[in-house]
Amino acid sequence: MLEKVIKYAIVGGLGTIVNEGILLSTKPFIPIAISLALAIEISILFNFILNDIWTFKDSRKGKIITRLWKFHVSSLVGGVVQYVIVIALVVLFIHFGNLTQLLFLLFFSSLHLSSLYLAIINFLGIVAGFGVRFILSIRYVWEI
Repeated sequence: MLEKVIKYAIVGGLGTIVNEGILLSTKPFIPIAISLALAIEISILFNFILNDIWTFKDSRKGKIITRLWKFHVSSLVGGVVQYVIVIALVVLFIHFGNLTQLLFLLFFSSLHLSSLYLAIINFLGIVAGFGVRFILSIRYVWEI
């Protein structure tokens, strides 16, 4: 099991690079809430592919589309944890006059937050979602 945890963590590390790259490269052009959702979705697909062909190659059961669906659902739970933490920390770092301004900034404008702060905040969200994702992956997706 330790080998699987290590492999899962390596894949997660690579997925983190993908996630951070998408987030930081799209944040100047689209609202943070959409950029973050896009980064999470692409990294979920990236991680599934690597986990399926490397981490859990000896534990594959059923069709790939079924495993992809299960992985996607289980990863979205961890993704929601990440998303909520990132948005909450962004709100803490930026002061708003009212709720309308906050919602507009998150969903309809580019965020002018340092890329370093955003990368750190996003990483904290990823780490928070890691445990949830791993447990659901081994229990639900690859049924170990």
